[in-house]
Amino acid sequence: AKKQTFTLDCKPDYDFLLLGIFCAYRDYKLCAELNRYLRYNFEKLPDLEIKPDNKGTTCLFPYFFYLNEDEEEVYLISNKGNKYYFIPELKQCDYFLVIKNYSRYTTIEELERKIRFISLVSSTFEIEPSGLKSAENFLYLEPYIDKDGEKPKLPPVKWSSTDTIELR
Repeated sequence: AKKQTFTLDCKPDYDFLLLGIFCAYRDYKLCAELNRYLRYNFEKLPDLEIKPDNKGTTCLFPYFFYLNEDEEEVYLISNKGNKYYFIPELKQCDYFLVIKNYSRYTTIEELERKIRFISLVSSTFEIEPSGLKSAENFLYLEPYIDKDGEKPKLPPVKWSSTDTIELR
């Protein structure tokens, strides 16, 4: 019997916004400032564990997660792990802001403009993920599922007694 070999040629879909952030401060300080300026509420997740080479070594990358009312998933991940870089071809970049499931109201230009107002941030720049060799690392970013198997819930809607809804 002849052996047949089939190859599957597929390209990953990078359907997310990606922003590189230059910031010399610790991740929790940057998160606090992003929370304040962008009105996010980042939550620290267990470090992302990636095996960058075949030698069996693992590298841990701290990352944070926020789910907004539009169900956009926002991640902040450090580029520098304990031994390696999350995206080795961008060693000069300190953090990445990733927005998955983004709405039409979210624009990368507006995010860049707001983040540049943060005094801790030196600079920001938009990144095209398809141009990166190790862009598949961004596909590992997922919301943390707790022991009960539940994904994070949307933040509660805050209504005050003075809010009115106009129906047309």
